[in-house]
Amino acid sequence: MSIIHFLIGVTNSPSSLIKAFQTYFSAFNWQKLAESLFNHLLEIILISIFFWIINFVGKRLLTNGLHKYHHLNDAIPNRAVTLLALVINIFHYVVLFFYLYALLSIIGVPVGTLVAGAGIISIAVGLGAQGLVSDIVNGLFILLDGQLDVGDQVTIQSINGKVTEIGLRSTQVLSDDGTTNFIPNRSITAIANHSRNDQVVSIFLAFENLSDLKSAEQLITKATVELATKSTEITTDPTVNSPVQDQNGNIGLRVKMYVTNGTVDQIQKMLLQNYLNLLTTHDLRIINNQLLQQNK
Repeated sequence: MSIIHFLIGVTNSPSSLIKAFQTYFSAFNWQKLAESLFNHLLEIILISIFFWIINFVGKRLLTNGLHKYHHLNDAIPNRAVTLLALVINIFHYVVLFFYLYALLSIIGVPVGTLVAGAGIISIAVGLGAQGLVSDIVNGLFILLDGQLDVGDQVTIQSINGKVTEIGLRSTQVLSDDGTTNFIPNRSITAIANHSRNDQVVSIFLAFENLSDLKSAEQLITKATVELATKSTEITTDPTVNSPVQDQNGNIGLRVKMYVTNGTVDQIQKMLLQNYLNLLTTHDLRIINNQLLQQNK
């Protein structure tokens, strides 16, 4: 059975796909293929080494070239990493395609006829290639629009984590618990990118004695201004609001400021530690604060 007849037979109905494959492979001359592989073994080895060298050298050249571009044009590091991953991914698939084409040509498989067959589109659709095309197209639009970069902290379909790779078919997001999530690009309809702008630090402090609120506000305000002048990560002037009420009904004060992306935990920890030490020194007790009680 010729490949063209096989492909045309598949187009009759989707249910005939499995039967057509079985008929084609049962009629295939496997002995002739084995003899062809044996007779061209040296050519196959040489062509494999040749394409391995192309793949290795090509990736090295692309990596070095992008690094030079990054230094000369002051590109964003995350963007450079993202573009490098995409370019290498595309290069890998191109090399793989030509390698398979050369390999099949050596052993005598009519690759040109296979590609030109009228039924090849039906096979692609039957095997779900429309999903692959959607992945590639959506992934390219995500990159062209600059929605994601490697290293960004994002939320995609209730999945929170850091983007570790953006491929042609899927995007990888590493969650805080160490889980690597593989998200098909076609299913990415909404992206919350937390790494593009400054992030907010908000600290609420409630006191056991409301009469301490005024003096605590003065101490916290002075300390916050001093800390803000020493920290380059704090990008706006801090604000201290008092009195305010939290969702549990506690009355206290709230400190709020914006910091550079990725430094929220660091700044919050630094501020809280200074606040606790300061309040402990002046015998001002915070509601439900175990650390403060241990320090007293």
